[in-house]
Amino acid sequence: MSQAQTPAEAMTHAVSGDEAMQTRRERVLAGRILIITLLVAVLAAVLVALFGLPILNLIGLAATVVVFVILIAYATGF
Repeated sequence: MSQAQTPAEAMTHAVSGDEAMQTRRERVLAGRILIITLLVAVLAAVLVALFGLPILNLIGLAATVVVFVILIAYATGF
């Protein structure tokens, strides 16, 4: 690894077992998705630590809205 890598590239290189079958763009996208998922989980843990269990209701409602938007976008072909 003599080339400089972005954090997303380094993450995908560490967790991807089929690197030869993936394009560079796919690996970077997968790394970004993993990093964003990790950040969301850390944010949820911090919010629960600060505000207690009632914040889980708000997190669940927000997650429901996000999933519905993703499903609608998928159904419309976006």
